[in-house]
Amino acid sequence: MTTLAVNHLSFAYESNQPNILNDITLSPKPSTFNLLIGPSGSGKSTLLKSMAGLYPKYGGYVTGGTILLNNHDISTLAPFERAKRVALLFQNPSRQFAMRTVKEQLIFALENIQMPVNEITPRVNQVIATLRLEPLLERDLITLSGGEQQRVALATVLALDSDIILLDEPFANVDATSRLAILKDLHELQKNEGKTIFISDHDWTGYHDIVDHLFELDIATKNIAEIDKHHLLQVETASSIHHHFNDTYRLSWQQLALSVGQHQLLQANDFALPLNRLGLLSGDNGVGKSTLFNALAHQIKYDGHIYFDHQPTKKIKIKKWAKQLGLVFQKSTDQFVALTVSDEIKISQRHSLAPHYWNDERIQTAIEALNLAHVTQQVSYQLSGGQQKKLQVLVMLIMAQPVLLFDEPLAGLDMTSLTVVLQLIKKTMADLELSVLMISHQRLGVTPFIDYEIHLSDTKLTLLGGQQDVQTT
Repeated sequence: MTTLAVNHLSFAYESNQPNILNDITLSPKPSTFNLLIGPSGSGKSTLLKSMAGLYPKYGGYVTGGTILLNNHDISTLAPFERAKRVALLFQNPSRQFAMRTVKEQLIFALENIQMPVNEITPRVNQVIATLRLEPLLERDLITLSGGEQQRVALATVLALDSDIILLDEPFANVDATSRLAILKDLHELQKNEGKTIFISDHDWTGYHDIVDHLFELDIATKNIAEIDKHHLLQVETASSIHHHFNDTYRLSWQQLALSVGQHQLLQANDFALPLNRLGLLSGDNGVGKSTLFNALAHQIKYDGHIYFDHQPTKKIKIKKWAKQLGLVFQKSTDQFVALTVSDEIKISQRHSLAPHYWNDERIQTAIEALNLAHVTQQVSYQLSGGQQKKLQVLVMLIMAQPVLLFDEPLAGLDMTSLTVVLQLIKKTMADLELSVLMISHQRLGVTPFIDYEIHLSDTKLTLLGGQQDVQTT
């Protein structure tokens, strides 16, 4: 039986900065299901990486305390020895990958823990069947959607067969159906195979009946406490979307169709993004939502026609088109071009299409509302996942392109941060008369802000609450 004990751990990212974790003591009971909650930036990812033995070896400083794995200091154990007992699923799934295809990645992970060769193929087949990943087995990892990558990263972790499984926001980019299926799989692993599950998540949906222990990280004290799991009963249900549409638009498309190789993602369709409206593009993982955004941003080839102010956009140079349409990437760090938070914001302000609107006072107000004021001098890549999302949204809103496409901007955000981000998007959109379309699997707390929803499924784009199929231009 594997034991993991965090004893009075204090941790800082820089020797001259305050602790991000302060006097943490935690010992997950073997064979239990544990949920860790807390606001963005409270240190959840830092704690999980420390529990997996990645910190301080790969960053930061332990300023006090120890972490013991089977009564041995975890930092003294060889990586493959740690991984046999404690496995971590990163918040950003692409950081989990080292190989080209799904199959190669799973084999590579097992080779790294020195599993006997004759056991590798059966283990790969078992985990592929458990997570129903057969269609993805030979796919290149870079061609997968964010949700599909998250499921493959989870498969990699499960293949290691570690006694303790740590998961950092495992459902941030996963559709609702896959989320419930994976939660069920994890619960069965805990019950049937005696695994210790420890999950960090902002969405409490579906946890009450399976969680044994609920822990909360306090952002003020930087300490942890176990709280009554009845807090999970406070989860609200997502409200319905009240359809608010109009016929005023700047971006539209006609007979737009998308394919990847021989696989068609989208049948020819017509649509126009209404002005001063926030739309939700929904659909399961892998149906082509991000691909549609990439096509509108002229990042990939497409069939059909895209128009801006009724003029065809195919002949517009990509640099000029980027000033009309802003694409907010699913992966926050792909958006950043400067080292620190402050420098990132200054670059956006310098190139803003609405410099009078985004003056110093308004930007400072936004920074404070997003709770980023205390991190403006920090390196953007060292922020928590939620802080990176908030920074990414802010710098793109400051750019103020007439059309903004947000690909999973709410992943990893606690409910308070989610509300603040959506309020900022809506106000900027209204004040500057922008067209905004957002991909999100999160519905709780989101639907009250949404003006209309288009759903992508079975290669068809449907306006929900409106006409059966998208034909609005």
